[in-house]
Amino acid sequence: MACSGEDRKRDQAGDAREDSRCNLLGVLAGLNRLYFARFEFKRMRKFAAKIELAPPALIDRLEELFRLPAAEAAQSFGQLVEETRRLVARELPDLELPLPFPPGTHQQTWRGA
Repeated sequence: MACSGEDRKRDQAGDAREDSRCNLLGVLAGLNRLYFARFEFKRMRKFAAKIELAPPALIDRLEELFRLPAAEAAQSFGQLVEETRRLVARELPDLELPLPFPPGTHQQTWRGA
């Protein structure tokens, strides 16, 4: 049975949220000098317990992203990104960490020809 257009959109949104969550955890793992791989999601709370430098209530907030509507999830994730950037700036002041699309902005959607 083929997926409807709505199902595909939902799957793509979930994939984007999962990728974003993985990227944020990867940055925090590096900041905390911990090894991180995607399979850590199976033990996310155990892994998060090792993270000393992190935004407050990190795991609860990351899990909440999947329960929020897309616009709210994007705003909430943007807050996590900003909090993480502040942690990185505090701990590694000489590191330049530019974002191609800072929170509150977005990449133009490709619409094809």
